[in-house]
Amino acid sequence: MTRTISNNGINLIKNFEGCRLSAYRDAVGVITIGYGWTKAIDGKPLIMGTKITQAKAESLLKEGLKSYESKVNKYNNKYRWNQNQFDALVSFCYNIGNIDGITANGTRSINEIANKFTAYNKAGGKVLSGLTNRRNAEKKLFLTDISSDNDNSKTNKDQKYTHKDFVKEVQAAIGAKVDGVAGSETLSKTVTVSKKKNNRHPVIKPIQKYLNSIGFNVGVADGIAGSKFDKSIRLYQKDIVGMENPDGEITKSQKTWKKLLKLL
Repeated sequence: MTRTISNNGINLIKNFEGCRLSAYRDAVGVITIGYGWTKAIDGKPLIMGTKITQAKAESLLKEGLKSYESKVNKYNNKYRWNQNQFDALVSFCYNIGNIDGITANGTRSINEIANKFTAYNKAGGKVLSGLTNRRNAEKKLFLTDISSDNDNSKTNKDQKYTHKDFVKEVQAAIGAKVDGVAGSETLSKTVTVSKKKNNRHPVIKPIQKYLNSIGFNVGVADGIAGSKFDKSIRLYQKDIVGMENPDGEITKSQKTWKKLLKLL
């Protein structure tokens, strides 16, 4: 699935880049204009004294985002970015130039990537408060769960399935009080789910819908814990739960249920 940046991500970039319609030199001396644009404009080199209109600044931003979206999409098959992760990384990429370093060329986990954002807060070897603030904002967005309020993607029918929806359906499936608030009662009634145990339990479908909504592609939410479900659970356990040896099992005794219910 190829993603494009949402308005939420664009606004993040605009907030930190600012918009200046006359060319200026940035913190390390690079001639810049508009929303951080540093390249030629309409075939003419960008020089001090160059001026543009607001409409041109918006056009340059839109044009420039395409290459950075492509650089983030390059890793989408591995990570299955959700919209917030994608937006945060496009903002990061727009500022840094690529995401090869922060992902270690695709070898880091989602949690490891999140923890690396704040390391990129220097320009010319000096820590800048503006970059520190930007990295913190990007990290926060990267770690923010998808909801119907902040995801404008229409590519996945489960994309607007919220965590509260998930908890309610889980509670209904396991016979707990249905209020959308996970607590000790909900956790105590959770069941073992895997390809071999309870592989058609009613709780499987909401799990599939929730995993789809946060970017772990389970496919059609059919209520069956098959091989694709197992693969997605293992990836979730590795990247989100932080398990060194993912087993695909969702049980009462392990951390996976707690993480799914946000009790961990």
